[in-house]
Amino acid sequence: MARENQGLQIALIVFVMLSIILGVTTFIFYQQWTDAATKAEAATKEAGDQRAAAGVLAEESSKLKRQIGFAETDQAEAIDSQYKADMDEFGGNFPEDNRTYRALLGYLFQTIQEKDAKNDLLSEQLEQLKQDYAVREAGKDAQIKQLESARDAALQDLATRTQTFSTERKRITDAQAALQTQLAEARKRADEQLAEIQTNLDETLKEKQNLVTLNRQKSEKLDALVRESFEVAHGEIRWINQGNGTVWINLGRADSLGRQITFSVYPMDTTNLTKAIKKASIEVTQILGEHLAEARIIEDKVSDPIMPGDKIHTPIWTPGEQKRFALAGFMDINSDGKSDQHIIRNLITMNGAVVDCEIDETGNQRGQMTVDTRYLVLGKRPDEQGSAEVIAGYTAMRREADRLGIQTIPVRDLLQQMGWKDQTPVVRFGMGSNPADFRAKPPAGVPKVSSGTVSGLFKPRRPPREKSPGSGGGAY
Repeated sequence: MARENQGLQIALIVFVMLSIILGVTTFIFYQQWTDAATKAEAATKEAGDQRAAAGVLAEESSKLKRQIGFAETDQAEAIDSQYKADMDEFGGNFPEDNRTYRALLGYLFQTIQEKDAKNDLLSEQLEQLKQDYAVREAGKDAQIKQLESARDAALQDLATRTQTFSTERKRITDAQAALQTQLAEARKRADEQLAEIQTNLDETLKEKQNLVTLNRQKSEKLDALVRESFEVAHGEIRWINQGNGTVWINLGRADSLGRQITFSVYPMDTTNLTKAIKKASIEVTQILGEHLAEARIIEDKVSDPIMPGDKIHTPIWTPGEQKRFALAGFMDINSDGKSDQHIIRNLITMNGAVVDCEIDETGNQRGQMTVDTRYLVLGKRPDEQGSAEVIAGYTAMRREADRLGIQTIPVRDLLQQMGWKDQTPVVRFGMGSNPADFRAKPPAGVPKVSSGTVSGLFKPRRPPREKSPGSGGGAY
């Protein structure tokens, strides 16, 4: 019994729950149906209002079409096209934002009024002209006669002027033809003269070229005559004292010889100094006479000593003449990597010569070369890493030397031919130093001593004795 009541309770509970759910669902559906019906009614009302408004708009559109002169059936595109055509034809001066039929009608109405006003004014003027015309008609016969007389006089004057014009025109035409003939003749003469001038110019240029060639040949011959030649010696050795390293030469005061001039010494049988090998170098220390001077030996060879009669020569001195030089390029005579241009300049000036022109390390040119400049002394040519100013200065001096016919000589050849030898070597420290300067050397003043058999080259040298006592002659 209890179990049956429990089943009924469960069934009752389920029934109640289903009833509640069905009631809630029914309420929700009813509420949604009510809202949908309300919305449908509102939409129906809105659609009716819109249809009514559309009808009003359609009626207004038809009315506006009729008012502006179009049919009710005309489409908007056709109306817009016709509107643009009307505005382009009748309202071309109107701004874009003011192009309307109403504005156009106002403009046309105003224009018509202005035209009417002008017409009224023109009508008044026409009336006045009619009155004036009537007055003039009254005296037109006299005026016509007067005008006819004036016309006849004008015709006569025109005939006279026409005749004059024809005569003058013929004269001008004839003069123009004559001028054309003269101009043609003048042009012909000018062409002939121009051809003659061109021929003369060609001949002159040809003659100039021949003269230039001849001048260059003569300059070469003249240069060969006046240019310093190393084949001829400047002097020779007269006597020598090997004991104290002194020689005497046959140059002196009359030859404008100065002290400290250095000479290269060549063998006495040398006929061409350009092909000979220098055997020693000397430096003038005293001027003793007109053609006598004393000099010290600054470099010689033990195997080939200086002998009386040996020839001497230097490229930077000539008897009675002051030589002139120019310097260009990097000059390093002691291989220390530094410029020795100041040493070359001092050597040249110390030997009585003059430095006309030179280029410093920055490329600036000091002085100027002339036709009197004898030699251009050349050091090392600036490489591509050098400054543009130095390269340009070096090139300019080479070009100027070629133009002036100045002889070029390398700095090493100059030093070799003048017999120069570095007497004061400098030991430099740091970068660029010479490793040979730091080799072990014997103490100063200590002569070299051989540990073996002494060669004749290391024996003390003494001046040779006379051939026969009292003969007064030398050893030779």
